[in-house]
Amino acid sequence: MRTLALTMGMAWVMSLSAAELESRVLTHYIPQDFLETAIRTEAWTEVPINLKGGVRKGDVIRIWAGGSIDRGNGDQPSQYVDGPVGESASPGTGELKGALSSQPEHAYALLFKTDNSGIKKCAVPGKPLEITATKDKEKLFVGFNDDKGRFYDNHLGKGRRHELDPLWVRIEIVRTIVD
Repeated sequence: MRTLALTMGMAWVMSLSAAELESRVLTHYIPQDFLETAIRTEAWTEVPINLKGGVRKGDVIRIWAGGSIDRGNGDQPSQYVDGPVGESASPGTGELKGALSSQPEHAYALLFKTDNSGIKKCAVPGKPLEITATKDKEKLFVGFNDDKGRFYDNHLGKGRRHELDPLWVRIEIVRTIVD
């Protein structure tokens, strides 16, 4: 009986040493002025990732986002406010003339992409968007999918001075290590 217990204990210890370990190698909050520039630009904006050695193949980029974006287009401030997830374009309104994506589910959403991945919109607040890096030193881009030519009146937050509930984005790079 002791031999069986000792053998099982050694097998258990050996299986622990071969486990995968997830390690967060970078946590980065995107500054508010950078986000303001990104939502007021009708193109993709590169997010600088200052990680020694850069992003490696197999790393997972987790993007958490919350807050509000006032997309203007109204008579009063905060008339059209959405979160980073945006809103789906209703089928009766016609085609979305988005500057970055014409897909209805990307309407008025904060979008992300890497060099090799397709366009992905933010996940709902409280859940991360996960993008797996497919090559070393991959770059991350952010953009806001508003109607073409309507970027000049976008702001972070809501309210007359856009101080309430401003958009925020946190980026984590997670590396899995196998012992």
